[in-house]
Amino acid sequence: MLAPALRLFVLLGPLTLALMASCGSKSRGTSVLPASSEEQADLGLDELRKSLESTVLENYDQLNNGNVEALVDGVAVDRSLQMIGITAKDVIASKAGEALRKDRRLFKDRNPRILSKNLDVHLSRDGSVGWVYDEASFRVDFEGREASIPIRSTALYVRDVDRWVLAAEHLSYEIPISDVLRLAAQGNLTAPARVKIDYGGARERAAPLIGLVGLFVNVGAPDSLAGGRSDTLILLPGQEREFHNTVAPALSSLFGDGTTVAVKGFRIEIAESKRVAWMLAALSIKTRYNGDAISIPLRASFVFEREKLAEWGLVQAHISVGLSEEQVGSHVFGVPLR
Repeated sequence: MLAPALRLFVLLGPLTLALMASCGSKSRGTSVLPASSEEQADLGLDELRKSLESTVLENYDQLNNGNVEALVDGVAVDRSLQMIGITAKDVIASKAGEALRKDRRLFKDRNPRILSKNLDVHLSRDGSVGWVYDEASFRVDFEGREASIPIRSTALYVRDVDRWVLAAEHLSYEIPISDVLRLAAQGNLTAPARVKIDYGGARERAAPLIGLVGLFVNVGAPDSLAGGRSDTLILLPGQEREFHNTVAPALSSLFGDGTTVAVKGFRIEIAESKRVAWMLAALSIKTRYNGDAISIPLRASFVFEREKLAEWGLVQAHISVGLSEEQVGSHVFGVPLR
């Protein structure tokens, strides 16, 4: 019997992973320089954490005001900005381009606003990378009233000398697994755009991360995957699938007996400190619904950290189903709202 991670690789054959990332700006972006250890020590982790929290909330304000240029100015353009939006087609993977300058908000013609409900901020041990989670509320005008749509939002920022800049983001709207299965059976789920495999310029260093992901999707997230951290977060598809500091079930277990998981593409980035890494990936679920074989495309993002030369640990995972605006509108309002 093969170990879980090896079973994944046998299943995949030639590994193909699709990733979603986004772009920086050629003219307005910033080149990320890691802050020195002395600078981090001067600021202190508490101050860095407060600074990151302020940056996230300020980005919300800029987004609500439609100030796209300010958002572009706050991204890391020396690396591929990895972004996954709520809709299946809202996936960008490149260092530069015009896609980030577009208004990517859901229901953009209905005065959309995003509000923070429960922002959770974490920093790497050296303070050079931060990752956040928010149970955000996406507000839109509907029939003369303001509707609130719950959105899961995760993001990763890197320190650019004296400020935080965005390097990765993942937004999702969750529906019941039963609805996911039904949409897949009807052929109404769109797969994310395919992106070439990218090890972040360090294949040997990144290889263990692939093994961690294989273990995670096949057998779940035991404590041993966290690398000694007590603040891990796992977000799985489906409603009320949020796991803090606890063992999470295997992804395959959510979709019934006989389900298999394949990684279809990925992009890995490793911080300058070599102690933090993040990955965006496309996954494919193979299962059965009413006796028929179906395939379910998923998007995933992961954050890993290690202490000095110790083994990598998985500290955050976000896996979701990409939906269309019409599908979100039908679920929230009962009509295929655009």
